[in-house]
Amino acid sequence: MSAMQRHLLLPSLAFLFFGAAAFNPKTRPDERNAILISWDGALREHVRADLARGKLPNLARLAGMGALVDVDVTGHQTDTKAGHAQMLTGYDPALTGVYSNGKFDPIPSGYSIFERLHQAFGKHGITTIMLTGKDHNLGSRAPGWFSHGEPYYLVRPGITVWDGDQMRPASMVGEKAVSYIREYAKKGRFFLFVHFPDIDLNGHRHGEGSEAYDSAMVECDRWLGKMMTELESQGIDSRTLVYVSADHGFEVGTKNHGNAPHIFLGTSDPSVSRVGQQRDIAPTILRAMGADLAKISPALPGTPLGK
Repeated sequence: MSAMQRHLLLPSLAFLFFGAAAFNPKTRPDERNAILISWDGALREHVRADLARGKLPNLARLAGMGALVDVDVTGHQTDTKAGHAQMLTGYDPALTGVYSNGKFDPIPSGYSIFERLHQAFGKHGITTIMLTGKDHNLGSRAPGWFSHGEPYYLVRPGITVWDGDQMRPASMVGEKAVSYIREYAKKGRFFLFVHFPDIDLNGHRHGEGSEAYDSAMVECDRWLGKMMTELESQGIDSRTLVYVSADHGFEVGTKNHGNAPHIFLGTSDPSVSRVGQQRDIAPTILRAMGADLAKISPALPGTPLGK
């Protein structure tokens, strides 16, 4: 079996099991919503093993609508600050200033997905929401004695709804995510970023191969299912794309991720069709929502993960 066949086998089986896709690819790009979910520290080999065991039914369902592809972290440290900076901008550290958890500057204003969407569709043309589960590494605090400001200090004013700078588990993050879907479902277009910290935290405490790490992944999948159900309840699933990825993986059987570039992208986006790099996630989402990538400056180094 070829590598490409291995990539597409799981989504194909999920499609047969769960039925037709909820997202309608005929929806005009400039009418679409999108949700990007980060499973902080989710190693793709562990994700695929759990999928094979039937432990992540909602990710399987999502992949059955679109795809599940391998993604590699390149060009920066495999940690939370650098991974999310690239995921949410598409740029490498030379432009974002975020090299690692310990070496960082604020991301320049205007460089994030949130701000790019406002540039493309206007301040009132789309609602952007950033919801996180850590009070560090995804923070927005102002400059102080030991830093020039956290990564999202300059980005935060360009986001419609900032809900971060707090430590909270999947149960709290998930409830908030569902409530935001419910609140903004009928108010026009939205882009929602949701960060779940639990997999990473349990990896550091108990190790990648632990029951706690695995249980955290199952819990994140449960909340993915609740968000998808809410999209259906609100009648917006046919025009809302969902993407699930990670900032970094984990070193197998350890409590570390110093060299952990193996992540993934699971999505209902039927245009996604190839393996890629973390820098490709931002242009994939921006193009799917109708933004003109040719108008973005500085030019994004990555390319969309599909047709």
